[in-house]
Amino acid sequence: MYLTLRYPTPTQGLIWLKRRQKVRPSRIAKEFDVSRPFVSQAQRIAEGRIRDLLNHTASINRIKLRKMSGQYGFAVGFCPAQNMDAYILYSPTIGIQVWFDHEGECDSCTDIQVCKETLTQLGSEWEIPLKRSLPPSELSGYLFGAIMRRLEWVT
Repeated sequence: MYLTLRYPTPTQGLIWLKRRQKVRPSRIAKEFDVSRPFVSQAQRIAEGRIRDLLNHTASINRIKLRKMSGQYGFAVGFCPAQNMDAYILYSPTIGIQVWFDHEGECDSCTDIQVCKETLTQLGSEWEIPLKRSLPPSELSGYLFGAIMRRLEWVT
């Protein structure tokens, strides 16, 4: 089956992020100089597109989803091919990210700075402070654990 995937527009993505951060629709409407119905419609469209992106990303990476939220742009599942848990996140700044839960050799990896910057950006969007001194494999575990607790997917 052919599926047309679309990212939220930049405006939809920002509205979606502000709603995830609990900013009231009336305040968003005022900030963007649009109507409240426009804010609600943009949020609904963004959530649908994000849900489609999360599902598609899981499918092409052979990840069996356990939980998913288009409202929060976050999914968790298991990848049998890698034999590990996987996290899929949507960010209006960096797009879709897939992270596998593994013990990495971060100190010897050439991508350590990219991973830290990505995790720092995600932490900022989720308003979860991260200790940049930790290796990315530990930062990601902390971040994803905090997100799942916030969503009440774990206690």
